Amino acid sequence: MTPTEALQAWLALEHEAVWLYPVVGARVDSLVKTARTSFAAHRDTRDSLVGRLRSRGTSPAAAALGYDVGPLTNADQARAAAQSLEARISAALLTLAGVAEDDLRAYAVRALRTSALAEQTWGAAPRAFPGLP
Repeated sequence: MTPTEALQAWLALEHEAVWLYPVVGARVDSLVKTARTSFAAHRDTRDSLVGRLRSRGTSPAAAALGYDVGPLTNADQARAAAQSLEARISAALLTLAGVAEDDLRAYAVRALRTSALAEQTWGAAPRAFPGLP
């Protein structure tokens, strides 16, 4: 996988996050604040990735029309969906860190730390090696 392909894979997950968190906030009142904060962070990350890809002369991947995240009718289901997404983002970032060099690798590692903390925000237990299965 090239660094550009890894950035595109990460962007696809950020698109999913930008879609997921407003849905969580709309369906689960107790998670509105957390969902709003997560949405803003992922929207900013998505926008940054779009800029990075364009600066590489690459068209950024488009968002899907919707995502299959399972039922989101209660807080436990919403937390599980968020934890799963953040874990997939961590895995994508670990992949990017493995194929990138210099500044891009440092960017991926910082984002991996942020993603690992986001998993915990949604109730996941800390993991020794975020991004690994």
